[in-house]
Amino acid sequence: MDYIMTCTSAELALLVTLSGYPGVAKGIAEASVGEKRQKEWEAIMEVTTHQLILKQLWDDEKESKGEIPLKDEIQQFIQRYVESKWMIRCSNKGQSNILMLHHIENDTWMSHIIDRDIIHEFAYTKVADIPSIIRNYYSFTEEGIERAQMFYLSDQAFDLLSEHQNIKKVRKISSFSPEEEQSFQLFLDDLESQGWSLYNISMFYNPSIERDPILENIVFFLPSRRGIWVVEYTDHPTAPVKIELNTYEQWCDLLNGIGYEASGVNS
Repeated sequence: MDYIMTCTSAELALLVTLSGYPGVAKGIAEASVGEKRQKEWEAIMEVTTHQLILKQLWDDEKESKGEIPLKDEIQQFIQRYVESKWMIRCSNKGQSNILMLHHIENDTWMSHIIDRDIIHEFAYTKVADIPSIIRNYYSFTEEGIERAQMFYLSDQAFDLLSEHQNIKKVRKISSFSPEEEQSFQLFLDDLESQGWSLYNISMFYNPSIERDPILENIVFFLPSRRGIWVVEYTDHPTAPVKIELNTYEQWCDLLNGIGYEASGVNS
């Protein structure tokens, strides 16, 4: 990867504002520090300006000419970041950070790690590296699976799984075989250990900065000491949600598929 920069949310918000995207900047800043009064924002931005000067990101000559006071390469970086049309977002329940990948042009993408909604680290990368970037980000171990584990749920039952008190209802509206019941219980144990929340990798299309991104695809999964549970939608007429315990090799195949899908946005 080709490292670009590391900055705080306030610094990023100021860079984005100066580059002509105040609406985007507002969202970045509020995600970090919440809503503020105008005078409070002005005080924060004044201090942040000093930080940009210290980091040598501020261009005094451009400022003296009444131009955007940022180096050309920084302006180009911000424009590419804000106007990216495709984004992959990787949630990580076990960590305080998020991995995002923004499409830049052709086979070039931008890696973007957000730590605690405060620190942003950016680097350019190639689409061929996306599977390994995601794999390293999660760092799941190559644990063996004793035997296949799998069960099916209806859409309603799957939606109910987000809360522990719905488990009896899920069992009532589902028709598990003895083997599926065992798999379901193993899944519940892992789900409870993760606070009743699944991980996900989602791909978004952003038609313009004035509109909300459109969700194009999403993969739900859950790490386990026995492997990785992966959720897949099938054509089953009554229970289309298939949840299966995957091996590490299958997990890597899934990530290769995400990389392949990402390569398709270049055509």
